[in-house]
Amino acid sequence: MTTWRASRSVVGTALLFMIVAALFFDWPKTSAAPKDRTRPTTPANLVVTGTSETTVTLAWNASTDNSGVFSYKVRITNLNNSAYNSLATVSQSQTTYTARFLATNTPYRFSVYAIDGAGNVSSDSNIVNASTLADTTPPSAPVLQTTVLGPSQVRLTWTESTDTVFGSCCSYGVILNGSRYTGHINWVAAPAGSLAVTIRHLTPSTTYAFNITATDSTGVNTSTSNTGTATTEASSDTVPPTAPSSLHLVRENGCAEVYLGWIEATDETDAQAYIEYEIYVNDILSPLPISAGVNVDFVYGTAAGDNIFYVKAVDRSGNTSAASTPLKLFLWPC
Repeated sequence: MTTWRASRSVVGTALLFMIVAALFFDWPKTSAAPKDRTRPTTPANLVVTGTSETTVTLAWNASTDNSGVFSYKVRITNLNNSAYNSLATVSQSQTTYTARFLATNTPYRFSVYAIDGAGNVSSDSNIVNASTLADTTPPSAPVLQTTVLGPSQVRLTWTESTDTVFGSCCSYGVILNGSRYTGHINWVAAPAGSLAVTIRHLTPSTTYAFNITATDSTGVNTSTSNTGTATTEASSDTVPPTAPSSLHLVRENGCAEVYLGWIEATDETDAQAYIEYEIYVNDILSPLPISAGVNVDFVYGTAAGDNIFYVKAVDRSGNTSAASTPLKLFLWPC
């Protein structure tokens, strides 16, 4: 027991000595490496080597740095709208850069500086100015195909256009027999990379010539597709269907989104499955796709006010019924 107590006393004394020594004596210390405070040299002779509608290409003389590792920063200043200013990073192995996705026909200012791994920044290079080119190139021309759907309808299917300016393409128009057509046009599903519409209320046994125009965001640059011809099927039917009846509200989803129901029309020639229904909202035809053989369909009204709805039936030959009895609804805003 005496030996154990003596040993514990010796250990305690040694620990006390080490603490006192740490307080009063200097021990060897490892010196830290000096911080790099040397800036890279300034990139020189910045020049513009090319421009397009949405790009500007730059080149400059290389910088150097004592660390051997650095990168470049390219300042891109939109002189018309500072909200679109940006800063691009370029590796030290590059002394050229192409600024992309710029606004067309717009002046820009550019400069370059170098920055090393320690955060040391060089002075800015010289400043250069350049303007992107105006967009004068039309989109690619659509390729059009026509399909006859019956005595009064033709489907137009065309390839989507592309444009030299990113995000600038495209709005499309229908040309019928050489003139812009704004009548009964309904968008329909199409294969990937294509668009399609159905042209309705055409005359039976008639040949039509169609073109599709593609216009970019300038509203000026326009291309025109090939001409597609189509001859509608013959029909001697000139009698319209009966008018849909008992128009009523099925469901309101809010935000002026409603489902309307009715008793289907009948036709002396066509089965009910072929009869289409046009929904009018405040005397304007709904732009949503037209459905056939249904007694309920979806439509948008006008929020925060009265809406007058009515429905017309259309047979395969394009004969249109009288309107249903109107339905008046007050729709609340979102």
